[in-house]
Amino acid sequence: MTITIPADSAAMLRKLAQEKRIESVSAYVTEAVEERLGREERARRIIEGWAAEVERTSPKEWAKALEWAQTSDRRGNNAGAAA
Repeated sequence: MTITIPADSAAMLRKLAQEKRIESVSAYVTEAVEERLGREERARRIIEGWAAEVERTSPKEWAKALEWAQTSDRRGNNAGAAA
């Protein structure tokens, strides 16, 4: 895998690694990616839980939210499907 980051960020990471302030550039990037993936997963679970609750307790509100999501989502018709 190859990634591209701004030159200033790459230079700072190399400097931090040379100064032994971080284990390595790879370890630093891996940690950042893992943290971001964790946030994404937590957000997905929160949204799915909310969607299931609204679908169960407020069917009309759920229908409106689903319609909005389907018309707003550029990925396709599966937007807003409950967990």
